[in-house]
Amino acid sequence: MREELGRRQPKERRGERGFTLVELLISVAIVGILSAIAVVNLQSALDRSRQRKTMATMRNLSTAIEAYNTDNNYLPSNGLDADQLAEVLKENVYNTVETRDGWNNDIVYSMASGHYTLESYGRDGADGPANVTRETRDEFDNDIVLQDGQFSASPETGS
Repeated sequence: MREELGRRQPKERRGERGFTLVELLISVAIVGILSAIAVVNLQSALDRSRQRKTMATMRNLSTAIEAYNTDNNYLPSNGLDADQLAEVLKENVYNTVETRDGWNNDIVYSMASGHYTLESYGRDGADGPANVTRETRDEFDNDIVLQDGQFSASPETGS
């Protein structure tokens, strides 16, 4: 009997339950890896939604510019920054038009020879490196361009 008392009993017999340190570390590592993958996918999804919001904003701004052109028989003058353009267009629309893209950068307006262009410089807010195409739709620093109410460079247009 003394021999039985001195021997260690297996976990199951002692009534101890739980995880070992190694099991906990492996679980934490797996959760960490899955979280890292999820964060990358979440950031990409957020940028895609900002891209779509930018395109919707540009369409609305284009509609306001067309209404202004219809009422005045000329386009807003060239060289207006986003706030000045919003102020000029406010007379022709019921509400203030949005002039910032999904990344909160100003949408750039230009006009020449009776044609206008709206451009979003993308996530980085800097002109270039290129215009976005269907093939480069996940490169969010590329520019989105709308000319005379039609997208010439967007995630929906071909190359």
